[in-house]
Amino acid sequence: MDAIRMEVITNAAHEVAAADHGARGLIVQRTAELLNLSVQRTYTLVSKAAAQLGLKTPRKRRADAGDSAISDAELELIAGTILHDRRAGKWMIPLSETIDALHSNGKIATRLSANHVGRLLRDRGLDRRSLSAPTPHVSMRTEHINAVWQIDASVCVLFKTPKGELRLLEEDGVHYKNKPENLKRVMDQLLVRFVGAEHASGAIAVRFYSGGETTENALDFLMWMMGQRQDAAGTPMPLHGVPYLIYTDQGSAFKSTSFRNFCSAMEIRQKWHAPKKSRSTGSAEGSQNIVERGLESRLKFIDPETITIARLNALGELWMHSRNGTKKHSRHGMTPYAAWSTIGSEHLRLAPSMEIMRELPVSLAQTRVVSGNMTVSFALKGQGSSDYDLRYVQGVSPRDKVLVSVNPFAAPAVRVGVTDRETGEIVWHQIEPVKEGWMGYRADAPRLDKDEYKAMPATPADERRARIAAQAYATAQGPATPAQVEAAQKAKTAPYVGQFDPFADIKEKAASLPTYMQRPGTPHSAFAPSVEPVRKSVAEVCKRMRLELGDVYEPSTYGWLTERYGDAGVPEDVVPGLIAARRQALCNAPVKGGLRAVGGGA
Repeated sequence: MDAIRMEVITNAAHEVAAADHGARGLIVQRTAELLNLSVQRTYTLVSKAAAQLGLKTPRKRRADAGDSAISDAELELIAGTILHDRRAGKWMIPLSETIDALHSNGKIATRLSANHVGRLLRDRGLDRRSLSAPTPHVSMRTEHINAVWQIDASVCVLFKTPKGELRLLEEDGVHYKNKPENLKRVMDQLLVRFVGAEHASGAIAVRFYSGGETTENALDFLMWMMGQRQDAAGTPMPLHGVPYLIYTDQGSAFKSTSFRNFCSAMEIRQKWHAPKKSRSTGSAEGSQNIVERGLESRLKFIDPETITIARLNALGELWMHSRNGTKKHSRHGMTPYAAWSTIGSEHLRLAPSMEIMRELPVSLAQTRVVSGNMTVSFALKGQGSSDYDLRYVQGVSPRDKVLVSVNPFAAPAVRVGVTDRETGEIVWHQIEPVKEGWMGYRADAPRLDKDEYKAMPATPADERRARIAAQAYATAQGPATPAQVEAAQKAKTAPYVGQFDPFADIKEKAASLPTYMQRPGTPHSAFAPSVEPVRKSVAEVCKRMRLELGDVYEPSTYGWLTERYGDAGVPEDVVPGLIAARRQALCNAPVKGGLRAVGGGA
């Protein structure tokens, strides 16, 4: 449309917008005659121009506009039923049948047509397309090369036959989901493809393994990726070194103890994305697709008799160098190898040899008990056992258990892992071996003949004991000082005196005892055993009494004792009583009267 006609239509649109209801038709009719167009065509052009200019008079809104016979809650129920019945990428139950089922169950009040309900679902963003939209994601960045590697494992299109041969999956009519028996036979024999991506440069590494996604395969791939490779001409290639963090899924291989300990020994942090959040490791997931389309798609044109894992990995490495060295990345505009080559020397941690790294998983995280002199012993392969001093490691006391692992970057130094009591995390310390001196003594040991005494630093156990003792012997002024603790212990003062009653709980329980009903009993027939005294013969007793009584002893005593005790003898404890009774009888006897001459003389 030329500029003149456009100006006429624009002016007519402004007039129609400002005119009253009855005058609009006349304006359109006049414009149609001016442009030599039909009234209908002119009305369409004027209406479009008014809409573009924002001059279109809004249509009068119905009084019941926005109302619906079905509520938002019912629409959400319909949408939820459809959403949760999605399997294998298919929406299973049709919308019409969903409406019928929910209406029959009394979940929705009105039975509307599927077209009308579908339109309402779309208007409210509850349709299948809207609900299946992915959650928004945030693009992450890294500060330098080798800061983050993402690693992922996936099955390959190759499987191993019982004879050890490698064959491609025949998805057309042989190995697919509708023939599970055929698919089951090859599932356990599928090769696994490990792909690693350097996050900053976008460089990709790929390697194939048999045996599944195992810890051994994951470790071998990580070690291989950290080592420096060479091209066919022997030129060292980029993409190597020890990363600072690896980001993976939560597969058992990446969360196994051996893999985690290896990463700890190599000072590599690990991070795992949440289940069903594979987009978090988008670099690795995208690299899997690139490898599958760029490398594995070519395998179909190779003689299957010549395919071996060794050849497959050689082809994979060749493809890796080709792509990383020629394909420009859309983000930074360089090839991945060119971008990786900008790494600073402070960020490139060169990996030790494969031999050393392969020894690490079997010598990692060995438990050692701290001895009384604050050392642990650890043997390095080919170097013998050495002692390592932990006196200055925070949080360690004698008899504590620590983890000791090889330091692959600074052998014979080791890493000692101490569990933080507050956070539960393992804190690693690099410890050098103790140097030996003359006669196997420590080179830094104090000399006994020179009175060089050196006390050990206070351990956490020492500090805890000191705090407990200060509270145990606390005074009215507060916790006891070390001198007060020593004085109290020397005086054998009981700890915590006056701070609590050790029998308080017993008293409380005793005071709350219930009243027990007394039960009748039966007397026991047992009696205390009697002890028979030692007995003496009558003659022995009489002899003793004669010695005690002297002249007042009566000869008739023998007959009396014989008559009373007989051959059984007189109990020894009775004899003192007999003697005492005889003396008492003499004292109570009356004195006879008259004179009696004593001595003599005429």
